[in-house]
Formats: sequence, C-alpha cells, structure tokens
Amino acid sequence: MTPEHDQSGIHTSVIIPALDAWATLPEVLGALRPQVEGAAREVVLVESSGKLSSADLERRWPWIRVLALPDPALPGEARNVGARAAQGRWLAFLDADCVPDADWLDELENSTTPGVEAVAGAILNGTPRSPVGTAAYLLEFANWHPDARPELGHAASCNLLLRSTTLSELGGFAEDVFPGEDTILTVPLAVAGQLAFAPQARVQHLNQKSLRRFLSHQRRLGRSFATVCARSEFPHRGLGRPLLGPVAGVFRLLALGWRLIARPKQALIAVTLMPLIIAGLVSWTIGLITSARGNRPRTIRWIASS
Repeated sequence: MTPEHDQSGIHTSVIIPALDAWATLPEVLGALRPQVEGAAREVVLVESSGKLSSADLERRWPWIRVLALPDPALPGEARNVGARAAQGRWLAFLDADCVPDADWLDELENSTTPGVEAVAGAILNGTPRSPVGTAAYLLEFANWHPDARPELGHAASCNLLLRSTTLSELGGFAEDVFPGEDTILTVPLAVAGQLAFAPQARVQHLNQKSLRRFLSHQRRLGRSFATVCARSEFPHRGLGRPLLGPVAGVFRLLALGWRLIARPKQALIAVTLMPLIIAGLVSWTIGLITSARGNRPRTIRWIASS
C-alpha cells in the first residue's frame, strides 16, 4: 500500500470510466451520491469524450473528482487512469450505465473477508421492458444474477471491488482489449479462491436497446473472446480458436440454458426471446471467427455499446 493510501483516510474509491455517457451518467451519479457523501469514500470519474474539461464537470457534480482525457480511451485504460489517481485502500469499479442500489457500497465492503482480494457484485437487468436489452443482458450478464451459483470464474468490472494493492500487483487492466479486460484481470483471482460474490451488492445494467448496436457489441465480444482465452486461464479456453467458432457458439447457448435451469422465470423469458438470443450468438460466433484477422477493438462509442 502506498503512503498516499495510508494517509488519505479514504476507505473506498469508486472509479467510473465514461465516454459520451450523458444519457445514463446523471442517474448513476444521483444514485451514488448518498453512499459517498459524509463517508470515507470518493468518486473518480474518468471522462474521455474530450468535449468538457474537468472543471466543467466538477461544476456540475462538485462532490466528485473528474479526470477529463483529451482523447477517447478504452475502458481498461480509463480505469487504470482512475486507479492511479484514487486514494482509497479499496477500488470499486462501476460503469456509467449501471445504477447502483442504495446499499451497494455497504454490501461490497461487508464482503471483504480475510483472504478475499476482490468482490464481484450482482448485475440485474435494467431494461426489462426491452426485448433487445433483455437478450443483451442474458447473453452477457446472467452469470452475475443474484440467484446465480456463487462459484464465479471471473468478475465484470461494471460491479467490482478490488484491493488497490492487488490491482497494482496484477499490472492493472489490459488497455488494448475491450471487452474482456476485466476477465483477463480477475480470472487469476478466481483460480486462487480470492474472488467473492456479493449477491446483495446490486446494480441495474442499462443495456443497449438498439438491435444494430446489440449485434455489433456481440461481434465485438466474440472477437475479444479469442484474446481473453489466449491471455488467461479462462474455463474452456480451448474454444477460443477461430476455427471452433460454431462449436463455441453452441456451447454458449447450452451454458446459458444450464445457468437458467434454477431460474424458471428467466428461463421462460429466454425462450420467448430465443430469436434475438440466436441472432446475438450468431454475431458473437462471426466475431470469434473473424478474430483471426487480428482486428483491434475500436476506441469509440464503447459506453453506448456496452
């Protein structure tokens, strides 16, 4: 632990990467403010649209610290920038499209038992009335439903608490990968038994409701899956080869069905949305197959596509 962390008196720093997230960010910060003010906590917003300065943003939200980057940054880079500036002993990562419950931070902090280096919180569907948004949720975040099995293989950085020294020891988030930079970071913690799950530390993920962006994001997820498998001990990483794309797509569908067996209500919803889920899986498979071309993830509009 660095001297700055020892002397600041800040227990937890909440780090939020954002890029043109004006449609959702005010709601996220509004839900977060009562959890931070008057407590040994701080919020560090890393905004990389290049449109507003730190001073502009801090005038609107004077209770947060703002780091305004001049150029668009992938989430991993933005989180690393925020982590270097943070003063807390623990770092809570939240996305600009995830609205935290009123006791979100309390529940995360209460789960930091001895031997735990990171805590993954629960992720709920924040767009339940949108068929596309719900399909996106089921394909990407069903692992972190409050009723999910507690043995997690990795964590999602839209709801993650991590010891600051541990992030430093792991070398931070990968800055050239999106999505999947959080998986690469947290798989080693899960393998070591140092990743806990806090089902009551809940956020509502405001999923993408545009069909075009949903399919585009699934292709991006498929492309990055090959990189995640190459850089981590991800379960079933042998499926991360482009030639096995169709097999991996079928495996994902079966895995989703297995996760939903114990959740009949969500299983029924998944059945009714099966055409959208299949379309998403086809896009994901195409992304994995084309990952052999070595395309680097685009650095723009990631917050609108997550």
